[in-house]
Amino acid sequence: MDSYHETIRIASINLFNFIAPPDAYYDFENIYTHEQWAKKLGWFEAFFEENQPDIIGFQEVFSPDELQSLMASLGYPHFAVLDTPELMGDYVYKSPVVALASRFPIVEMALVQSAPQLCQHIGVVADFSFSRKPLRATIDLPQIGRCDVYVVHLKSKRNDLGQGREVETELDGGADLMARQALGRVASNLQRATEAALLFHQIMLRRQNTSLPMVLMGDFNDSLSSSALEAFRVNPKQVYRADIEDKKLKAMFEVQLTQALNHFCLFDSYDLYRHGAKLNQNLLQDEFESSLHEDDEENISLSPSSSLSPCPNQWQRASTHYFGNTGSVLDYILVSSEFDASQNASLGEVIDYQTFDRHLVRPDYERDKMSTDHAPVMMTLAVRG
Repeated sequence: MDSYHETIRIASINLFNFIAPPDAYYDFENIYTHEQWAKKLGWFEAFFEENQPDIIGFQEVFSPDELQSLMASLGYPHFAVLDTPELMGDYVYKSPVVALASRFPIVEMALVQSAPQLCQHIGVVADFSFSRKPLRATIDLPQIGRCDVYVVHLKSKRNDLGQGREVETELDGGADLMARQALGRVASNLQRATEAALLFHQIMLRRQNTSLPMVLMGDFNDSLSSSALEAFRVNPKQVYRADIEDKKLKAMFEVQLTQALNHFCLFDSYDLYRHGAKLNQNLLQDEFESSLHEDDEENISLSPSSSLSPCPNQWQRASTHYFGNTGSVLDYILVSSEFDASQNASLGEVIDYQTFDRHLVRPDYERDKMSTDHAPVMMTLAVRG
């Protein structure tokens, strides 16, 4: 039986315009009062103290110095940020950055760059750049050692092809508006898909060179099942034997090949948790039923084992963002095969996954008015002893 001696909690949080006054985000009017800023800091401080994540990836950071100071006061001495927001003029900023705080030592950090030589092969300009540069922090984890942790904030679905842009559609009125909507959304999807593909390439390059376990988390601004994020779902089942050119891979049996390719796959930590929890429920159910006397078998439906059966909505994934009344999952924590308990090279198991959506689905105005428009997500990893 596996034994676990350490748990590590990893969270991802979109801070929603984290900017200290008197600075403003996007427009002069977007300046927090000191009371509003104190409430915003207080909401996140309460979240960290209540849930105690060990590593946190942040998105929408306009004031990294203030964030680092906050996290240091809460017991996170290690902080990573390498990019800076763009000053539009006179205290007004755009282009927020990502950051990371950790209880464990950060031994290396870098911004992920795109590979120009690959851009032409996927139909984009050679000088393509990420809308927000992804951050990689290599962290020394207890019992595991070095692990690469990536924080991302992919391009949003927002239409950037507004009427203020120098784009001539040869249309006006309603026709111009609708055409710009269509063109702008396609442009956003192409940007996000390209970011995902080039980021995946860089993750694979790093993985090939170091074989370090890895975590990818952040605001993906799309469903993981979308075509734009298809790069993150590449798996051995999609590989045809005829596509394999490497001689070593060609010589492998199916089981060996799957294991070799799984080393370069990403796994949704929510799915890993759900799979493990279902297996544990089935084991408990089997153990209970095997302990019943034959005379009791006809009364199984009245036994306490009925509480082991999941309710219909138990595995309905909670949304992390709402547009009007429509919810969607935009925030994810993906991991490498070392954190999949079913893999031979597993170093640990995802034993819990939480979506903190109370402020979105049951908000209390005084408590939550300066919080965030996303639900933080957190996974708990049990490390094998």
